[in-house]
Amino acid sequence: MKKAPRTIGTFREFIKNELTGLYAVKEIESLTYILFGDLLNIPKHEIHLQHDRLINVDQGTKIIEAVIGLKSFKPIQYILGYTEFYGLKMQVTPGVLIPRPETEELLKWIVDENPSGNITFIDIGTGCGCIAIALKIHLPDSRAYASDISDTALMIARENAKLHRADITFFDHDIVSKEEGKRKKEKVAYDKSAEIKQEFPDIFKQKYDIIVSNPPYIPESEKEYMDKNITGWEPFEALFVPDQDPLIFYRNIGEFGLQYLKFNGKLYFEIHEKQGASIKRLLQEFGYSNVIIGKDINGKDRMIRCHKKKIQIP
Repeated sequence: MKKAPRTIGTFREFIKNELTGLYAVKEIESLTYILFGDLLNIPKHEIHLQHDRLINVDQGTKIIEAVIGLKSFKPIQYILGYTEFYGLKMQVTPGVLIPRPETEELLKWIVDENPSGNITFIDIGTGCGCIAIALKIHLPDSRAYASDISDTALMIARENAKLHRADITFFDHDIVSKEEGKRKKEKVAYDKSAEIKQEFPDIFKQKYDIIVSNPPYIPESEKEYMDKNITGWEPFEALFVPDQDPLIFYRNIGEFGLQYLKFNGKLYFEIHEKQGASIKRLLQEFGYSNVIIGKDINGKDRMIRCHKKKIQIP
């Protein structure tokens, strides 16, 4: 890599030269503003007005390390160590899925339909905890639970919950194999990062008003058409499902809901834009009612909601 210069202007040129051919021109410009703003705390207007402002050695090192990451298609969110979700700062690291704008739209749908907030909900496959934390903050009277199979995800989710003072019970659970945690209960229950001890929560003693999930839903065959900054860095198990069984998580969560969702409780899912009809049919076969497919800002089918019907007694 070329030796980096020492002013804002020459560093801008350095970033441009290193990333040209790997990223689009507008994306390079956007990344430049992000690097100066987030890593060095230099506002956008100063980047233009203080072209000759000197960059010290430590600042230069941060820029160089970030550019090295970008050249290997490392997502900018992993480089910064955080992303924004529904107006909240969320820590993210490699091994944890980066939240997308579509998930914010799913969250808004839930908040808009449940204004009272006096509910019990569970977020299955919580990742960095973004859905559960944002829901808890916007519905402060709710009782919040969240699960994941990934140790890394649970660690980051707990740290994010602590950062936002969101009272959420996190636990290790595999919704597909139905295992109540891969580890011993006492290890799951002690969170060293938060210095909190608690009893291992028994999700099978709860009844939920809402079950929400952004599960893996991308068929493995689509991987070859996706960007390298996704396929090369984000966790495979949080993104992809077998081509022969793309609805595996919807089926298992749907079955979970039949037993643990309250009558007239709601299931909310983020979905693949091409799977809406199949998931709707699956949920209807389970006996769920009022199955509605929601569209994102681009008019694509990206979320779905249904109710658990109360059993009719003849």
